[in-house]
Amino acid sequence: MHDPAGAPPLPGGRPEELSATSPTTAQKAPENDPENDRATKKAATPEERRRRLVTVLAVLTVLALGAAIASGVYWWTGTQSDDASSAQMRDEAIDAAEQIVVNINTVRPSTLDADLEAAQSSLTEPMLGEYQRVRQQFAENLRQSQAEVIATPVSAALTAFDPAHEPPTASAIVAIDVNARSATAQPQSKQQLFLVEMIRTPDGWKAAKATPSTGQQ
Repeated sequence: MHDPAGAPPLPGGRPEELSATSPTTAQKAPENDPENDRATKKAATPEERRRRLVTVLAVLTVLALGAAIASGVYWWTGTQSDDASSAQMRDEAIDAAEQIVVNINTVRPSTLDADLEAAQSSLTEPMLGEYQRVRQQFAENLRQSQAEVIATPVSAALTAFDPAHEPPTASAIVAIDVNARSATAQPQSKQQLFLVEMIRTPDGWKAAKATPSTGQQ
């Protein structure tokens, strides 16, 4: 009896099945082989690598230039913006607060009328009306006593600031050195703190209220 296992395949029989080790599969595998990809990359010529480097450097240069331009634009717009205007107004308010407190605390016999006028010009309502009501009597008392009070600014800081309000408002605390003397009293020196509430008028910052605080020496 003929052994079927040794018989050659019939013309109409099943073709040989492909396996993982078949020649067809072995030829296709290297196409997706990572080693093959690395070999392809290593095969890049020096000229190609130089072009890639130039491209990367160009991109980095553009990014750096863009960052520098953005930074410059931010700085310029900051100096031209409403924030810059507010900062200038804030500085003006601090300077005005110091000057107001000096004006309302400085009187000298030789320049009494001018000193009282400087004090009045630093005020707005409601403090302006109150000052005008007592100014004449105040001046007579100062002339009789020959009082001299000299105020020197020490420091000032805003405690509130609203440039968007109409009109703008601000509050400040101001420290001054005060030296006082009169015909009937010994010279005295002390440091005084004033709380000032201000309004920005067409003529500049003026005090609507100014009161000495309890923090004095």
